[in-house]
This record gives sequence, structure tokens and C-alpha cells, in this order.
Amino acid sequence: MTDDDDLLAAEHALGLADASAREASDPAFAAAVDAWRARLDPMLGPERAPPAELWERISARLPANDTADPARRWRVATFAASAAAAVLLLGLLVARPAGEAPAPAPQVAATAPARMMVAALTPKEGKGALSITYDKSAGRMVINPMGMDARGRTPELWVIPADGRPRSLGVVPEKAAAAMTVRPEHRAMLAEGVTLALSLEPEGGSPTGQPTGPVVMTGTMSAV
Repeated sequence: MTDDDDLLAAEHALGLADASAREASDPAFAAAVDAWRARLDPMLGPERAPPAELWERISARLPANDTADPARRWRVATFAASAAAAVLLLGLLVARPAGEAPAPAPQVAATAPARMMVAALTPKEGKGALSITYDKSAGRMVINPMGMDARGRTPELWVIPADGRPRSLGVVPEKAAAAMTVRPEHRAMLAEGVTLALSLEPEGGSPTGQPTGPVVMTGTMSAV
């Protein structure tokens, strides 16, 4: 199994690529797909909305108006996304029957999952989601929008590192899956736990290099 084979297995497990024919004819590839499904299953289970009071607590921490320092506003957004992710993870653990352990992942030779990252961006309210797979070694990101409504605007993806200043990763499609190559200066920022955000911008993307429209989805990167 090459690195490209492993990436294809991950994308097939996520539904971002169709490699059904190879899965049926190549036992090693099928085992890799099964391993990815086992790793991703806890993150791809039924959607569980965080408690309503969580967003009330987050709102209480937000600045009263838009004149606040932009870096501070985005540090608050980072906190909000991390809190939401923690609640969703707790929901998954509580939902598992007592005493039931997660199924162990099949052992697959020459698999290097540490280089792969995933994220699921979800809205504060409403429907839609954005699933992301990122290959750190190649700097390649696959983006899959699901039920997203851009309201006639251009969705733009941002990474928010520790300094709180968003960096644009580029505009993303509203309907179809797409791949992009992350710029070298942004790759080190895509680490475990970093916040990603999606804003709705004017046609073609933000004219300022910073988010100008509403932030409609957030999520965090996780290694798999």
C-alpha cells in the first residue's frame, strides 16, 4: 500500500471518492478501507446537537459589538468551537451502552494514519455541514459540503491558529466535493485541535484578507 493508496482508502471510507471496484477486488485495499471506517466511525455517527444552554454561555462571552479587537473576537470563536466539540464528544460517549467498548480497528500493514487529519464543520444553528480530509505530507485537502446554503455568497474557509488571526485557506464549493493544495506557509497551522471556520463572503472571496461576512460553521482538526 502506497501513501496514495491509503489516502484513496480514507476518501472512499468518507464517501469523498468511489473506489468500490478496487475494494471488491483488492483485499489489502479493502482492509485499509475497513480500518479507516473503524477509526472514523465515532466521528461520523448520527448528528447530536449540543445543548441549547451551551450557545447561551458562548454568546455571553462574545463582544457586545463589532468594534472589538478582531483577534479577540476570533479567540472567542476558537473557545466556542472547542466547547462545542467537547459536548459532541461527550454525547458520543454517553450514547454508548455501559460496558460496551469500541470495536478495535483491523490491523493493516504499512498504514500511517498519523499523517491524516479530519474535521467536521457544523453550524451554530440550522442545517448543513462541511467534512474535511487533510493529508499533511502532501498538503492536500479534500472538502465535501453537505446540505450547505451559501445564500448567494461565496463560502471561504479559514484556519485560526493560536494568535487568533484567521488565515484564508481559500474559497470552497457550495455543492460538490473538491480538492485544494494548502499553501506552504499555512500547513504548520493545521495541527491537532486547531479551529477551522467558514464565512460567507462577497463573490470571489473576502476582499480584505480577513472575514467580512458572517461565520456560519466552525470545527476542529483531529488526527486519525
